[in-house]
Amino acid sequence: MTIADKIRSIFRRTPPPAPQQRGFAAAQLNRLTESWRLTAERIDDELRNDLDALRSRSRKLEFDNDFMRNYLDIAETNIVGETAPRLVSLVDNAPGSPDTGARTAIVNAWAEWGKPGVCEVSGHYSWAGLCQAIVRGTARDGEALVLPKYGKAAGNKWGYSLQLLDVDRLATWLNRTADGTQNAIVAGVEINANGRAVAYHFTTGQMTAASARNAERVPADAVLHRFIPQRAEQRRGIPWGHAAILSMYYSGEFALSALVAAKHGADHLGFFVSPDGSAPPIGTETTDEDGNEGARIVTSAAGTWDTIPTGYDIRTVDSKYPNEVFGPFLKIANQRMASGLPGASYPELCNDYEAVNFSSIRAALLSARDEWKKRQNWFAAAWLEPIFADWLRFSLLNGAILLDNGAALPIIKADKFAAHAWQFRGWAWVDPLKDVETAREGIALRITSRSRIAREQGRDIEEIFDDLQTEEALARQYGIDLTAPPATPLNPKQEQLPA
Repeated sequence: MTIADKIRSIFRRTPPPAPQQRGFAAAQLNRLTESWRLTAERIDDELRNDLDALRSRSRKLEFDNDFMRNYLDIAETNIVGETAPRLVSLVDNAPGSPDTGARTAIVNAWAEWGKPGVCEVSGHYSWAGLCQAIVRGTARDGEALVLPKYGKAAGNKWGYSLQLLDVDRLATWLNRTADGTQNAIVAGVEINANGRAVAYHFTTGQMTAASARNAERVPADAVLHRFIPQRAEQRRGIPWGHAAILSMYYSGEFALSALVAAKHGADHLGFFVSPDGSAPPIGTETTDEDGNEGARIVTSAAGTWDTIPTGYDIRTVDSKYPNEVFGPFLKIANQRMASGLPGASYPELCNDYEAVNFSSIRAALLSARDEWKKRQNWFAAAWLEPIFADWLRFSLLNGAILLDNGAALPIIKADKFAAHAWQFRGWAWVDPLKDVETAREGIALRITSRSRIAREQGRDIEEIFDDLQTEEALARQYGIDLTAPPATPLNPKQEQLPA
């Protein structure tokens, strides 16, 4: 290298290295993500601003949107079913020695309390109807609110009843920060330093007029307010369909617009056009809205053309609807909508079984059922357990749970009588023949039990045995042989081997 080359290499400017992109791509701010709003707000800060509007739109969709209405029906059916979760008393005199008398008394008293006009003060709900209303309200509004009534206020011999309230009563507008003398209030919920609800504030006066609104404080132990939290430090519930509301609304609006466009195109064959653009002088002479005589009104029957004067032209209507891409586009939109509704499967939600086969529908049903089982467990812990605990305590205090001999269960043994479980509704087998064979093999290998199989279908093994016992006794009375015929092979062409 010459001296000149060395000098040039010293003074040669090396371009700086290209800046490296740091961080997550989804967190970058650029022209592609500028409309993606970033927020550092806590969940309660977002709810105090958006909850009322979110709940109102969810309720509006229940009234006007067929898919939202169907989803709420599906949630109500899969969590509660046609009857409320069944109380199973597990009272024992000793381990392995059931107290059948106390079990029967508790179950019968619970069923009697659950009749319409007894368990709920307004008289509009039975226990099953109340459970269904709670689930439907929670799915639609994100939360449910029940006010227990005790003693004489309950209006029954058990001394305990319930009143279902509208969550709109909670004063979402009431918020304050904590200081040395008072607790914080978040969207109407008063919380202590640990974040536990200590009171609820209910709106009194006119809810729509800010100047006339007041709030009444009710201690938290006097109210049942339940929701499924999605984030830490969340004080109010979010509608279950919040992620799908926008897709559901615009999908419905698009479908309605397409339907109106198709109807308009079917109703209008074309237009009469005059050379100078004025209205054609055809039809019956009459008076227009301004009182001017000589206006013409043209009427025609569907699918016909009228005779027009010389010099006028006709322009036909070329409607774009029905359009061949309407169905596929709407299907994709509805699939996205179904993905944002917990527990919903697209074929069931949208009644679209055209392209499904047995394997795909089985996978969809089993996945949805797992989600509903999660929410059944939540419903038991959030609602059934505290309600049953209060009912049992006040029923024993009032001597309202009676044995067959008329004696009341003593409250001194309340801990013994509290043993129980809940049997939720189950689901029928997707493929009965294969599933029965699987269950039979599982029992033979002792990797499952008849009780577990019955519970999965929402049934109780004791009731099944009672039915079988009654059925066999009735068959003997009528001289009918209930012996099952020999099983036939799955393949009709398969030959039977000689005995």
